[in-house]
Amino acid sequence: MKQAIAGLTLSSQHESTALIVWPSVSATSIGQFLGRLYEKKAGVSFFTVGNLFVLLSIPIAVPLYLWNALPVVGTRYRITNRHVNVERGIQGAMERQIALDEFDQIEVRQLPGQAWFRSADLVFFKGGQQVFALPGVPYPESFRAACNKAAMTFRGFQEIHSRQASDA
Repeated sequence: MKQAIAGLTLSSQHESTALIVWPSVSATSIGQFLGRLYEKKAGVSFFTVGNLFVLLSIPIAVPLYLWNALPVVGTRYRITNRHVNVERGIQGAMERQIALDEFDQIEVRQLPGQAWFRSADLVFFKGGQQVFALPGVPYPESFRAACNKAAMTFRGFQEIHSRQASDA
């Protein structure tokens, strides 16, 4: 494909990826429970109750973490120039998606147990109504900003295309 600027394509040509993230362990209730245990600060210096729980939960936490990376069941969140997608499996089969013009606000909701994992749930709204949610997004403020920038760009392109169509 010929591109004027490497990596940039017109949104009218095809869908291109802007960012991909894999959900945190805190996307599950078990992960949130572990996060609440890990946050316990009682103890001295490095030797805290939370750190003890980290060591004791390794047999549970490692399989839970690897579950997201398995080729058949692994989930990922993808921002493209048209949608925010939830994909599953090695081939990236579409599970669900929201178009960039189908929301006007994104709220970050950090549930108990997600702070330790530096993650939160992102909830998408349109006119005050919840329309979409992504559980356990790592570094949620960065992902939220990327979603908002992609949506702003998409709406800008739509406005330009509608002006060009009305002028023609």
